[in-house]
Amino acid sequence: MGDATLQTTLTTVFSALAAVLSGTCAFLSYRLARKIHNDLKSDETVIFGPLDHPSFQEVQLEDHRRSVIGCAVFNKSQRKANINSVEAFDEENKKLGDTWASSIDHLGNPQKPYELMEIIDLTHLYVRRKDGEPIEYMRLKIHHSFPGSPTTVKFDDAAKWEAEIE
Repeated sequence: MGDATLQTTLTTVFSALAAVLSGTCAFLSYRLARKIHNDLKSDETVIFGPLDHPSFQEVQLEDHRRSVIGCAVFNKSQRKANINSVEAFDEENKKLGDTWASSIDHLGNPQKPYELMEIIDLTHLYVRRKDGEPIEYMRLKIHHSFPGSPTTVKFDDAAKWEAEIE
C-alpha cells in the first residue's frame, strides 16, 4: 500500500506541475500573439490633407465649386483602409445633409456616392452639401476602418482668409 500511495502522490504532483506549466505556456503564447498583433497594427495611419474647394475648367461653375470641398487622403499602412461614412456639421454643430465620394463630375456632383471608399495609397474625398449652399465652414467626422475614434477635419474659409492676410 505504501508504494501505491507514493506512486499516486507523485503522479498527482507531476500532473499538477504539468498543468501549471501548460497554463503558463498558454498565457505567454497569448501575450506574444497580442504583442505581434499590436506591432502589425501600429503603422495604421490615415492622413487627411487640407480641405479646399476643387477647381473646374469652366469659370461659370463658381456656384457649383463653392458647394463642394475635397481633400487628399493618404494611407500610410501596408494594409488598405476604408472610409465607411462621413458626417458633416456646421458652425453650430448641426448635422448637414451631405453627399460624399472619391470622385466628382465636371459639375462637382459626387460620383457613386456613399460607397465604401477604399484607400490603398492615395485617394481623394469630396463632400457636397445636399442643399447646394456654398460651404464657408464645415466640420467632417470621417469614420474609417482603422481602430480608434473617427477622424475630424475642419474647413473654415474665413480662417484661411485671415491666415493669408497676416
